[in-house]
Amino acid sequence: MAVKDKIFRYRVITNLDCNMSPNCYFCYQPDKRKLRLDIEKARETMKKVGMLKRATIMGGESTLIDNLPEFIALCKEFVTENVCLVTNAILLDEPRLKSYKEAGLTEVAISISSIEQYHQRREQSLLCKKYIPNTRINIPKCWESTGDKLVGMLREILEDDFYVIVCEDLMGRYGEFDFEEKLPAVKIKDDGHNFYDYVWNGHQFGVFGHYVGYDDTDIIITPVGNFCKWEMYCKKVGNTCLK
Repeated sequence: MAVKDKIFRYRVITNLDCNMSPNCYFCYQPDKRKLRLDIEKARETMKKVGMLKRATIMGGESTLIDNLPEFIALCKEFVTENVCLVTNAILLDEPRLKSYKEAGLTEVAISISSIEQYHQRREQSLLCKKYIPNTRINIPKCWESTGDKLVGMLREILEDDFYVIVCEDLMGRYGEFDFEEKLPAVKIKDDGHNFYDYVWNGHQFGVFGHYVGYDDTDIIITPVGNFCKWEMYCKKVGNTCLK
């Protein structure tokens, strides 16, 4: 099978460090060294692989690096559809958002693990949507976002007209059918990779039923090497919890 038939996304990890202290409960990045991805090495890898559909830029926290617009522009050269930034949104302001948009950023995913975090970052999230209309909120799997807490988070964030993705193994969080009992939502779409779309009170949101459907769809370019499976990268940086 040709690589382009199997893999549709570049996952570009620009750095390992983050500005969240203490670490988020859902963090997949136990290695917090201040390593930076060399942009020319990333370019070499992309030249070998060629054009893919998408690129996701992430960290650590990618907004900490000064040359993030250069990485966005690089990804734009090698994708046919979206360039997405995954961020905690803490550092998002108008100058940064303008520079990211000018470089070619088309999508932002803001990671929020509790309703308290959403209240703290709501202003930045709304500002981000002003510059990058395709801004969504990711709700990762952790104790802060289960049961009634998840239902309350979804209700409030959807009312602000964000698209929301409930991330990282919903079946491990609830069980596939327990989720539908907890939340009176209607499933409208299944992408065949364990990702589902639901509608609730007129708002659409997405759910990862189980992340394994995306285990081998990425080329992962990082400061500690390149990988073809997410679990290979997690093992490299010492994450033994993403199961």
